[in-house]
Amino acid sequence: MRKNVVLGLVALVSAAAFAAPPRHMIEPREGGMPDARAWVEPAIMTEAEIEQAAAAATTASNWPVVLLETNFYAFVPGEKVQLRVTINPNNWSTPVTLYMYWQDRVSGVKRYYSVPGGGLQNVGVVADLFGVPGGSPVPVNLPALNDFVLFGSAADPAILSWGIDGALGPSMTAPSQPGLYQYVIEIRDAAGRRVISKSNAMYSFVTAQERVAGEISQSTTWTASKRYVLSDFVLVREPAVLTIEPGTVILGADNRATLFITKGAKIQASGTAMRPIVFTSSKKVGSRAQRDWGGLVLFGRAPVNEPGGQSYLEGLPSQPQYAFGGTDPHDNSGVLRYVRLEFGGFEIEANQEINALTLGGVGDRTVIEYIQAHFNKDDSIEFFGGTVNAKYLLLTSNADDGLDWDLGWQGKVQYVVVIKTEINDENDSNFAGESDGHPQNFDLTPLSNPQVYNLTAIGTANQTLGAYGWVLRRGTAGKVHNVIIYGARHAPVTLRDDATFNRIPPGELVFDNSILYGDFSDAKFPNSRDRAAQTRQFLFETMKFNRNVDPMLAFGSWAHHKFLNPNVMPLPGSPALDISYVKTPPDDGFFDTFVDCIGGVCPGNDWVSTGWATFSDN
Repeated sequence: MRKNVVLGLVALVSAAAFAAPPRHMIEPREGGMPDARAWVEPAIMTEAEIEQAAAAATTASNWPVVLLETNFYAFVPGEKVQLRVTINPNNWSTPVTLYMYWQDRVSGVKRYYSVPGGGLQNVGVVADLFGVPGGSPVPVNLPALNDFVLFGSAADPAILSWGIDGALGPSMTAPSQPGLYQYVIEIRDAAGRRVISKSNAMYSFVTAQERVAGEISQSTTWTASKRYVLSDFVLVREPAVLTIEPGTVILGADNRATLFITKGAKIQASGTAMRPIVFTSSKKVGSRAQRDWGGLVLFGRAPVNEPGGQSYLEGLPSQPQYAFGGTDPHDNSGVLRYVRLEFGGFEIEANQEINALTLGGVGDRTVIEYIQAHFNKDDSIEFFGGTVNAKYLLLTSNADDGLDWDLGWQGKVQYVVVIKTEINDENDSNFAGESDGHPQNFDLTPLSNPQVYNLTAIGTANQTLGAYGWVLRRGTAGKVHNVIIYGARHAPVTLRDDATFNRIPPGELVFDNSILYGDFSDAKFPNSRDRAAQTRQFLFETMKFNRNVDPMLAFGSWAHHKFLNPNVMPLPGSPALDISYVKTPPDDGFFDTFVDCIGGVCPGNDWVSTGWATFSDN
């Protein structure tokens, strides 16, 4: 029977974790070692108190935030692997237990880490971070840590090192044998039975680095046992197929580094939740930023509403390799599944940045699902015409718009989460979406006419940055349902142009069954082209199921630390769970029709938090 769980603990782990008095915020000291003995304090509790704390633990609206990061994603032999953690209690006050384990991302085998047990335990041995293997877990008061290095060596080469000695030990050296791994940290209740919050840091050991430049004209496979470095514009040309194995890491070597899948070529990039395919900056974690590289561009032969049926990507010359559009709505550009696109957005020319994912005239036989666009300088995803569909889109800290469409896009989208930050935000950014027909002639056909179901978009509510939640303009049509928008600087939604309002009476433009939480007063429509009264009438009179109410998401009001480990689930009692306001999508083979909430994440389908995504802010 455990009378006092901390008995004997200090003697076991004081060299690695505990000291008096405890500190609750540890900042790494540049060029020096953090005080590894002071980053957490034990919670002195009886067995009954532990059970009471475990029963009271809830993830309602103040879940503890945790972010685990390695210094890089893919390591060639001899490079040094470091690991750091950020923890923000987020008003959490109940004692917790901390668990950390290493895992093979292919086999699923895991090994828990125990400080008093001397490090990684044998497979099958479960231990919390500060407990003795085989013994009871040790409750602690949740610390506040900022980029706290767990494994690291200050003497490591600066190109990959954070310059800090780790609290749990030195950095690890990449072996010659390739493999895909991760560390996972879990914050559990005081009894160690239920995970309250967790984060994972994926990394790979590879055998070599391969530079890629110029054109790819023959079918090629990129393997997870190498890391690939893109230089300048890389074009995959017809009839080549570029296959990318699950778990592969691709780096942008320079600002212009961009992968183009041109008309007639294909990309087969099918990752998994445990082995996503990652396009990212070549810089170490902590030094990355928007515009470190370009992005991913797919061109196809599906219809666009540009006169002549063909268009060119904005900012690029009107040359055949940059052309898109045609007459085949069922064109196939390949597969993108579990793909992350991080820290891109190269500026081709003034105000013409590359989107994280650009889809020009892409057809509906292309598969796009589980895509994260993370910290891109321009839009997260832009559909330039075409008929391509997409599902499970995570759009995090785009500097401009989230879901952007124009040139007659006629596809379908379901399950989208957009979370904004203030980092490099632009004053004309519409974080949920920006919807256009054609930029000059608003009546050109085919009309932009997509179907969008189940989207959650969270803005920062900053009153000096950003613009609207969603802008519909330039004659766009479309059917939008089950949307949550809040945190806009201006109105959550605005409509512009006669051509756009003319889509409403015939039912070509619908925006309904949504929670649009914010200020719709005239003052929140400051653009001279906005029509406050008409927009309000459309959203809350013509449309019958929109509400301006607090959606009651676990994320709540915006705070930067919440972005590092977001929880966008509706809370119990949320109006988003009122099924009488939910629109069931059409049963057409694409949409999931078992939808029981408004928003991009519903209970029982938290696709955002399965470990494939990243929420690092640098």
